[in-house]
Amino acid sequence: MAQDDTNRPKVTLIHPQALVQAPPVPVPGIKLDADVYVTMRDGVRLAVDIYRPEQDGQYPALLSLSPYNKDIQRKPPQWSHAIESGATSFYVPKGYVHVIAQGRGGGLSQGQWRWFDEHERTDGHDLIEWMATQPWCTGAIGMIGDSYWSWSQYIAAASQPPHLKCICQCDATTDLYRDACYQGGIYNAEFMNNWIDYHTNMFAWPGPVEGKLAPMNLHYELANHPCDGPWYWERSAWTKLDKIKTPVMSIVPQGGAMHMRGQLAGFSEVHAPKKLLVVPPTGFWSHMRYLTDRNLNRQMLRWFDHWLKGIDTGIMAEPQIAIFDSGTRAWRYEAEYPLARTEWTKLYLSGESLDRMTPAGSVAPRSYKMPDSYAQLIAGKPALAYTMAPAERKLTLNGPVSLTFYASSSQIDTAWFVKLADIQPDGTARNLSRGILKASFRALDPARSKPGRPFHPFLQQELLEPGKIYEFQVELRPVFHTIKPGHRLQLQISSEDTQYNNPLRQIDVLLLPWPVENTIHADAAHQSHLLLPVIPDAPEIAPVASPVADINWPLTPGSWSPNTDGWPLTGE
Repeated sequence: MAQDDTNRPKVTLIHPQALVQAPPVPVPGIKLDADVYVTMRDGVRLAVDIYRPEQDGQYPALLSLSPYNKDIQRKPPQWSHAIESGATSFYVPKGYVHVIAQGRGGGLSQGQWRWFDEHERTDGHDLIEWMATQPWCTGAIGMIGDSYWSWSQYIAAASQPPHLKCICQCDATTDLYRDACYQGGIYNAEFMNNWIDYHTNMFAWPGPVEGKLAPMNLHYELANHPCDGPWYWERSAWTKLDKIKTPVMSIVPQGGAMHMRGQLAGFSEVHAPKKLLVVPPTGFWSHMRYLTDRNLNRQMLRWFDHWLKGIDTGIMAEPQIAIFDSGTRAWRYEAEYPLARTEWTKLYLSGESLDRMTPAGSVAPRSYKMPDSYAQLIAGKPALAYTMAPAERKLTLNGPVSLTFYASSSQIDTAWFVKLADIQPDGTARNLSRGILKASFRALDPARSKPGRPFHPFLQQELLEPGKIYEFQVELRPVFHTIKPGHRLQLQISSEDTQYNNPLRQIDVLLLPWPVENTIHADAAHQSHLLLPVIPDAPEIAPVASPVADINWPLTPGSWSPNTDGWPLTGE
């Protein structure tokens, strides 16, 4: 591919020039070649920013690729969740070139954004091979970036560009249907509606660009594709993981509402040198930790130095997997994921309890109505709860979790929102996991299902017969948490989640009939149960060493940051 700085596309600003002006590089000692145009195989030109060390020479390079605005990557990550391309100020002074590419159809780049269509899926390959020919590059390329910037890494690695030597991902789901768009078959309104508005504004910025087209109407496409199928398969990484031969470091923040499930499921399907780092919960702020946590970036640097500079950092001599326990706040190495020594344990629903004993005889079913239970949900209480007795000894959970239960509904379809919480002795609830399923998508593919991971094809809906009892299996997000003595595990079941669903209702008015009364059956004939990955004690493989052992950030609540602590990340 060719660099093309002649005949630059004409840009018509729709904002004042002073506001469109890109912010300065936040630290001295870094050279910037801004708005360099690179021509893709289909003739579309993408704009890239090239950050180089002050000393001229040849260096390994890191590529970050996303349609998100490349100019704002110079701002603090606390300012926008689109600032996810990696800590330029940390890596460039250590002898790396960082190339931040504006994906097609965004900012100053030409083309049309169609969410990983056949053109976007080749752009990473073309950029990597172009970078390898530049006078400032040794020919060794890695990739870096969180969320969308990580999705691009999967796609580029699957195309096997010769000069891509490693990737390093964070918050990187592999399944756009199950994790991003339709969790459990229910449209992810809270995220998708905001995200579409969020990136559409970045595509329009800074105004019309010669050769840039309006993005696809993703709202319309998603409404037209309520079931899984080829539209999602061609865009999702999970259909391509077997093609990845590039070494992969996979950084998984616990509790993530969208990425965690698919990223962990995909890790087992990558057959290349790889590392898994399950880091503390981040809440909204995974990108901020990715860009500002010194110990995390020290570990990432060890990865890049090994694969791109040939330095023996010792990282490949360490166990493949490191997991942070969010209950004990301690790190531990493991040899595989899921853990081979997992003791799959059933806790049965019985009355209002969770119990290891199978229910005996008949137990009265429990029911709730919608919208009658709205008041409980708004107050932070579930429609129904099943609670374990206080733990007499610690209960360590590491891995996938699922719920099998029997239920009937007064309607032809309904929704199940399932949550798992750690109830502390003072009654405070700490959410651990969530699972979702639209009742009409209950069909399973046994061949693709695994313990704790029931696989729903989501290819067609099978409506309910009102009043009939059905079996449902719900996959919850994996859990890495120890229930301490005196704490209780609580399962919560509702048919609405005000933090997930669409308060305006739109098409859901037709697709999720209500008012509705749903009934949970849990007795000897209907052995509803939670399946937990209980981990018995075992000797440590080895103590977890620094810098991983020092990764231990607090959970930052909310989605507004009161400061810019940790930015820009510089020094050792």
